[in-house]
Amino acid sequence: MKNIKKTSHICIGISLIAALVLTACGQPQTEREETQPVPTEDPAATAQPREPITEEELRQAISELNEDEASLAQKQEYYERLLAMDVFSEEDYEELAWIYGSRGDWKEQRRMLFKLLRLYPSEEYAEQLSAVTVYRDDTEEDMAAFAGQIKEALESQDAVALRNLALSEEWRSLLQEGMDAIETRTCYQTGEEILQVAAGGEAVKITWHDGQGRFLFYQGDEAGAVVGSATLADGVYTGDVKAAYSDGEGNVTKFLQGTLENGVCVGLLTVVYQGVEYSGTFREDGTTAEEQVKEITDQGGVLYAYGPSGRTYLYQENVELADFRIDQTFFGLPEYVEWR
Repeated sequence: MKNIKKTSHICIGISLIAALVLTACGQPQTEREETQPVPTEDPAATAQPREPITEEELRQAISELNEDEASLAQKQEYYERLLAMDVFSEEDYEELAWIYGSRGDWKEQRRMLFKLLRLYPSEEYAEQLSAVTVYRDDTEEDMAAFAGQIKEALESQDAVALRNLALSEEWRSLLQEGMDAIETRTCYQTGEEILQVAAGGEAVKITWHDGQGRFLFYQGDEAGAVVGSATLADGVYTGDVKAAYSDGEGNVTKFLQGTLENGVCVGLLTVVYQGVEYSGTFREDGTTAEEQVKEITDQGGVLYAYGPSGRTYLYQENVELADFRIDQTFFGLPEYVEWR
C-alpha cells in the first residue's frame, strides 16, 4: 500500500506540470507580442544639435560657418552672444563690424567701429569709422522733421541757423549719436532729394540735391562758414550760383553771385566785399574781360573785378592771365559725390 500511494503522488505532480506547460503553449500569439518589449530609436539619432553655449562652442560654431546671408546672420548672433559674455577681442570687434556692414546695417557697423576705436585707438579705425555712411529716409519721423529744418536754413542761406542746428542735442542724437570727436556721415533721402551731412566736432559739411539740378550747400566750423546755392547737372556745376561767407560770429564778410558753365565762371560776376560791391565780366572760355592794371601784372597777379568808381578792384595773386579762371572753389562749392 505505501508503494501505491507514492506512485499516485508522482503521477499527480506530473499531471500538474503537463497542464502548466500546455497552458503556456496555448497562450495566443498576439498576447505574447504585446508583452514583448518594443525597441526604440537611439536618442542620439533623433535629437536636434545642441546650441553652442560656452565661449569655446560659440567660436567653434563660427569657424564652421560660410559667408552666405544665412551664415552671416548666424555669425552675427553668435558674436553678439560673445559680446554679451564680455569675452570680445580686438579682432572680434572688427569682424562683427564687418558683418553689420555686409548685411547693410550701417548704423550698428558705425557703433561697433566707435567701440573699437575707443578701446584700441588708431588712425586706421578712425578712418574706417568716418568712411561709414548711415542711410536714413522719411519713414523716420524725427529724422524727416529735422532734415526739414536743415533744408529751410539752407534755402534761407542762414549760416547762423545752420550752426545752431549743428550744436543742438537733436543733431548729436540723430546725426552723430554722441560721436562728437570723430567725423560721421549721414545720408537722408526723401523722393529724389538727398541730404548728405559730414560732421565732426564743430566742422560740418552739408549738401542738399533735389534730383532736378537744384543744389544747396553749407560748410562751417568755429572760425566761419560759407552757405549757398547752385545748379548741378550730371555732376557739373552749370548755371546760377550764390555764396555767402561769414565769420565765427555769423557776420557776412563776403557775398558772391555769378554763373558757372562747365565749372568755370562766365558772364557777370558780382562780389560784395567789406560793404563794397565789385563786378567783373568773363568770356565764354572763363578768361576775364576786365582791363588789367600794370601794377598788378608786374606783381604777377590778375585783376578780375572793379568797384563802382573804377578806382578800386579785386585781383588774384600768383597767377598768369592766360591761366586764370574762377571755378567752383572760388564760390566754396564742394566737389559733389553722391554717397552710395
